[in-house]
Amino acid sequence: MGGASWRGFTFFGVEYRRRFERVSMKSLLEDRAARRVARLATVLLIATCVHALAPSTAGAQEETEESIGTPYRWLERGTRLGLVGGYIFTNRGDPPFGPGSSPFLGARFRARLSSPLSLEIGVGYGNSDEYVIDPRLPGGPAVVDTVGADWLIIQASLQFALTGARSYRRLQPYVVLGGGILQGLSTGESDALESPQQPFLYEIGTSPMVHLGVGAEYDVSRRLGLAFEVRDNLWRIRTPEGWFRIDVLQNLLDNGSVAPDESRWTHNFELTASLYYYF
Repeated sequence: MGGASWRGFTFFGVEYRRRFERVSMKSLLEDRAARRVARLATVLLIATCVHALAPSTAGAQEETEESIGTPYRWLERGTRLGLVGGYIFTNRGDPPFGPGSSPFLGARFRARLSSPLSLEIGVGYGNSDEYVIDPRLPGGPAVVDTVGADWLIIQASLQFALTGARSYRRLQPYVVLGGGILQGLSTGESDALESPQQPFLYEIGTSPMVHLGVGAEYDVSRRLGLAFEVRDNLWRIRTPEGWFRIDVLQNLLDNGSVAPDESRWTHNFELTASLYYYF
């Protein structure tokens, strides 16, 4: 198989080679950009928490004293329903089969189990794209088309509030951990992939996933909360079965490439803002 990497294919077709090189570079840049944005969002979130937990100014102290005499505020209602919006920076994998980065819209229901612990059930929708890759070309695998793809994320999580069932200067920082599935809804059709298509066309299907995140919710009022959150969603991308046919493996070998793994777990960073209603 040799020690060459996926991006080290030797293509006989100049057009396919240039197209795949552009796609590979775009995928790499997307991954790097997602990591930078996630790091920046995490730093901003930590800075916000530090600012809120830092000693207050004289004016803020006077306002606190005039209200309840303490910076802590009990959250009487622990059940809330939220509207979630944001963006997911995906990692397509290598080869880049997976869905691309996408806006994200969803809803989350949270119910308090104990002072610091809440149970969350959430669902979200994304509409992105996928690369169509043909591994049977004489010059080696290449991206031949891009199609639309939409999907759902269904999750169950445990949220641990660092301040318990109360906010500190109206801010409640928390950690969230859970799992669920990435469920593909539909994938666009492409005429660029040689027939037969089915064994070589990637479909999201039902993929298991786990996630870990940090966030902070601002106590707008006794009924409303505004939360900002960063999550790392880890999901699995399966290589289409056709890639493991004898003729395809031989084509990879002839072009000095290493066969892809049967599946790969990828990190996908999610940045969201949520508006919660307490009842």
